[in-house]
Amino acid sequence: MDKKAPTHCGNKHNTEMKENASEKIIIARSSPRISTGVIVTCRPYSSRGAFDAIDGVMANFSSQGSYVETSHEFKSGTILILRVVCYPNMPSSMPDVQQPRSICLAEVKWRQKLTDENAIRYGMGLRYLD
Repeated sequence: MDKKAPTHCGNKHNTEMKENASEKIIIARSSPRISTGVIVTCRPYSSRGAFDAIDGVMANFSSQGSYVETSHEFKSGTILILRVVCYPNMPSSMPDVQQPRSICLAEVKWRQKLTDENAIRYGMGLRYLD
């Protein structure tokens, strides 16, 4: 069973909330989140290679991970190849730490089904694998 997703991914206090049946736990994030709207593709890391890349949008990121929304439901624990397809217009003087990684491996730590009138979407918390 998947962990409960944070109730707000980009909050000002750099915390996330996880819930179970009896209590709420607030966990401090180790790295601040930077909001973005970067277009990405996600593909499971596999030796079979028979899986098409899924388009998504990275809503925020940090040095440790990111939050991505896609139309495909990846299970918690899945290792993904995450690739940036298109960066938004940014000044060339912007430090690299304020831009997401162009390609990396990331583990799905949690997921949630998003309610949208027009399509089924899933939000995922990803942890970068260094």
